[in-house]
Amino acid sequence: MLTVDEARNVAEVFLQDKYYNSKIHFLNNRLITRNNAQIYELHGAMNMRSHGVFDRFIIDKAANKYLFRIEIDAKEGYVVNYELT
Repeated sequence: MLTVDEARNVAEVFLQDKYYNSKIHFLNNRLITRNNAQIYELHGAMNMRSHGVFDRFIIDKAANKYLFRIEIDAKEGYVVNYELT
């Protein structure tokens, strides 16, 4: 079974792969049981970097901030589900 730190590493690698060069901050986590499987549910905030050179001057920095929830299978170590809000 994964530790919380290992689950965070899996989540961070997954999110960095999807949203390159983002700043990821974990706010809380919990271990839940769903359908006889143990799952880490991790919550946090993410700041995405703008890809355009001039976007940094035009777009408000708050527009690039998102909250996320990601679920990691505690036994197998894969991403079960994730969402950004």
